[in-house]
Amino acid sequence: MDSLTSEIKRSFTLFSLWRTLAWNDVLNRYRRSVLGPFWITISMATTLLAMGPLYGSLFNLTLANFLPHLCLGLIFWSLCTGVINESSTAFNDSAHFIRQIPLPFPLYILRVTWRQLIILLHNLTVVPFVMLVYPPNWSWAMLLLIPALLITLVFLSSVGLITAILCTRYRDVAPIITSVMTLLFFVTPIIWQLSLLSVEQQYFARLNPFTHFIELLRGTTLGHYPSLMEWGLTALFALLAAVIASTLISHTHKRIAYWI
Repeated sequence: MDSLTSEIKRSFTLFSLWRTLAWNDVLNRYRRSVLGPFWITISMATTLLAMGPLYGSLFNLTLANFLPHLCLGLIFWSLCTGVINESSTAFNDSAHFIRQIPLPFPLYILRVTWRQLIILLHNLTVVPFVMLVYPPNWSWAMLLLIPALLITLVFLSSVGLITAILCTRYRDVAPIITSVMTLLFFVTPIIWQLSLLSVEQQYFARLNPFTHFIELLRGTTLGHYPSLMEWGLTALFALLAAVIASTLISHTHKRIAYWI
């Protein structure tokens, strides 16, 4: 456990390394492109313009009610699915580093997380335009987005580390993870709203951990004060994921290089 703690500390001391690697990943993805990473913003805006009126009419909701909900749901879900799906290949994609340089393994997950944070910032540039047309409930609760995002990142990074280990050891797990995340998109209140469900249906919807994280992030961004239960559940999920990830990496960190 001491060696694991030192690995985590060393990962954070190498902040400049995984920050630079993540930024280079984004640049390489859009190299020779005129707009560069802002294609991410255009893609998100196009999706909102296409889905907003359609699903708003299907659910019989006004755009003032539905579009901010959909916008933030898609943006924060993109963060969740991006970290977890890309973590599944994090160790394999960094095989040349792992075989040659004794870097701590959490660093490669932090690289993925930081890369997705950069993408998140590009996507968030759509939000002011939506809020300009459909103003939210401006309040100090919006400042709670910062701790809400930190809790979410702890959860996502921990799940990402678990995913990376499993997918490196068992190569068939990666497509399963992708399929599960696709399924979770439809059972998480991203397009639809919890208020449309009955009490019994809401109970089952809340068994999904991502429901609480999306609601927490979206609620604080819209100026709503999340309940203490929402904070408690998300913190509990983040803690459990961190404990599982720590236990798993402590038992496997000496073998990962041989699995690649």
